[in-house]
Amino acid sequence: MRVLITGAAGRLGRRLTTTLGLRHNLLLGDIVQLDDPRFIHLDVTDLEAVHAALQRCDAVVHMAIVDWPLCGPEETLRYAPATLQVHVLGTHNMLQAAWEAGVRRFVHISSVSVVDGLPADAIITSETRHYSNDLYGMTKGFGEDVCRMFHERFGLPMAILRLGTVYIPETGGAWLGNVCYPEGGAQPPPAPTRIHVDDVTRAIGLALETPEPGYALVHIVGADSPHQWDLKAARRVYGWEPEYSFSSDGLPHRI
Repeated sequence: MRVLITGAAGRLGRRLTTTLGLRHNLLLGDIVQLDDPRFIHLDVTDLEAVHAALQRCDAVVHMAIVDWPLCGPEETLRYAPATLQVHVLGTHNMLQAAWEAGVRRFVHISSVSVVDGLPADAIITSETRHYSNDLYGMTKGFGEDVCRMFHERFGLPMAILRLGTVYIPETGGAWLGNVCYPEGGAQPPPAPTRIHVDDVTRAIGLALETPEPGYALVHIVGADSPHQWDLKAARRVYGWEPEYSFSSDGLPHRI
């Protein structure tokens, strides 16, 4: 398949490029330059540019996000306009252009941050709607709503993956949404616990390649995550299970 990846220059995007590039013809979209012949400059808030990028593409993996450092609530306000533009309008642009181009599969990368406003003991399934008081989680939740609308109104085949705290060995820490928790520093929130990047890229590949119902929302969280995170949909639709667990020092090991 010819697959467009947005946010391809990011931490996860680079790892995903290595994995998917073995099986697919990739187009790497980002506003950050990549030294790769497959790279195209792509601002997802520019509908015309998105339309041009999606010509002759079979599928999309949409990962573009707004990055900012770990900071207090008042400091996050400066990022609000860009966050709304990218996570909501940018996602709408990608979906509209994908539908108009006849794209056969749209994989939207969301985050467990979309439900960080729910009680700690809440059971979170594929039917659990987003509820967040955090700017990142709130806008990613709005993005999920737009994805569902494009499936229900326009029939666009849709896979939404809510990712947990992604552990990337080469970056020396774990990422929850767009916030880094360095090794030895402040730890990410206890739920969900870390998930190895290899488990994440495998899940994205399965979402891209596995025949499925027209719409699926699944949680991609680590083997050590609390029982509140329901993995049944990921198992049923994609046959996915996490292959890594983490020891008490935060280092991964195969299950």
